[in-house]
Amino acid sequence: MMTLWDACGGQTVMVTGIDAGMDLSVSGRLREMGLDDGHHVFCLRRGPFEGTLVVAIADCVYSLEQKVARQIQVKLL
Repeated sequence: MMTLWDACGGQTVMVTGIDAGMDLSVSGRLREMGLDDGHHVFCLRRGPFEGTLVVAIADCVYSLEQKVARQIQVKLL
């Protein structure tokens, strides 16, 4: 199973699920941002030293912590 954290800069992935154990307020916010099943995410880059993951969803750019990105299941497009 691939997570959003596993994606490399320049790759486009499709969200296939969010870990059911994630806090509901966090998973709700992710869905508001567009990180929901079937949506496409473009990975821009990962920060240095296992920092944040910078992604583009539609016309917005977001930065996600490693802990959160590891709980989002994706598949490579």
